[in-house]
Amino acid sequence: MKRRKSLALTVSLAALAAMIGVATPPVVAESTRSLSSADTVLAAAPTAAWIAEGRGKRIVYIFIDANCPSCALLYRNLRTLIEPQDLQIRWVPVAVVSATSLGKAAAILQASDRLAALRHNEERFRGESYSGGIEEDIPTAETEQKLRTNERLLNTLDIPVVPSMLFAGKDGRAVLIQGALSPLAQRKVFAHLP
Repeated sequence: MKRRKSLALTVSLAALAAMIGVATPPVVAESTRSLSSADTVLAAAPTAAWIAEGRGKRIVYIFIDANCPSCALLYRNLRTLIEPQDLQIRWVPVAVVSATSLGKAAAILQASDRLAALRHNEERFRGESYSGGIEEDIPTAETEQKLRTNERLLNTLDIPVVPSMLFAGKDGRAVLIQGALSPLAQRKVFAHLP
């Protein structure tokens, strides 16, 4: 039980630090029988509203918020790894960080080129104001429903924070990483992919 409290405290500090723009070490947890929420979310993730980047065979789901500084950092750190690591990143947008998150997530999901809209947001992230670079859009009822479904899926995790990365490990169980990783750490993490 002590380990679980320690994990919760670490992730809570990471989430707090992300809100104020301070880098903290990410939390990496391989799910076990007692930590089945990650397996549940990974099993349901293909039905979420996501944006694919890369054409690799190794699928990674990442929950992000358009106004999350740690998400923007993770996005930048993944640039050089998608093709060499044979990855397909499936970005799962949620609207949980601030009041403008819903409008920015809607702008991304409602764009004619959703990947270009996501790139625009992340590449123009404004660190001083902790806001993504895309202008807000009014969500349609369908878009709002998709975002709420994504948020419910994120909330299924024991500690629902952004960014949260999920993929199936070599043993088939879910691997959950919460927080932004450096490119070197990401290479080591992706060694767990089949």
